[in-house]
Amino acid sequence: MKIFAKIRDWFRNYWYYYKWTVLIAVFFVGVIIFCAVQSGDRSSYDASVLYTGPYIFEGGEKNSLSSAFSQVMSADYDGDGKKSVQIIDMTAFTDDQLREAIGTSDDPALAVKYAQFSSDNVKKSFSQQVFSGDASILIVDEYWYKIVLNAGGLVTLEEALGYRPESAVDDYSADFGKLEFSMFFEAAGNLPEGTRICFRRLPTSAAFTGRKAAEKNYENSKKLFCDIFAFEVPSA
Repeated sequence: MKIFAKIRDWFRNYWYYYKWTVLIAVFFVGVIIFCAVQSGDRSSYDASVLYTGPYIFEGGEKNSLSSAFSQVMSADYDGDGKKSVQIIDMTAFTDDQLREAIGTSDDPALAVKYAQFSSDNVKKSFSQQVFSGDASILIVDEYWYKIVLNAGGLVTLEEALGYRPESAVDDYSADFGKLEFSMFFEAAGNLPEGTRICFRRLPTSAAFTGRKAAEKNYENSKKLFCDIFAFEVPSA
């Protein structure tokens, strides 16, 4: 018993003096593991798109949106013989959007359904995806757009596209619903009015996952971003 008491006292003493070192180390190990998993999935897709906002994808809507992006790709970016775009959806409602969605209903099941999509429940995952994940193309509600913008996580439309599109809302984002892409493809047009599309900076986490592979993925995403804006509705 004395041995266990000594071990316990040693751990208590160690934790007292080094707990912040341990916590920081655990945090960075978690980031590295997350980035490694992201890197492992990267080869399966030509590009990834992150959606965050108050829209719940039903049935095959997400697959339809992925297919729409694949159809406007000007080439097979990664040269693996197929065009594929990953949709990462993070449905999230602000408090005001939750109140609007639930309305005056007293149905507890409705409250439970939407509670999982509260912004507080999504913020951590959203931050991980935006600042460590693969998705460079962000299609987001204004609330989430401002979070990334204020954190300095976006490049200007002119830097990403080489020009400022007519659908631009500001220097960093465009109204997704006003793109010809969204007017033509129903799965894109279903997203809420005011949804923004923007392009994220290359994350610093690339240093952990391999900068060369991250830069290649980033360039492929930029190609898709340009193809989305370049799409024109076919003439009748």
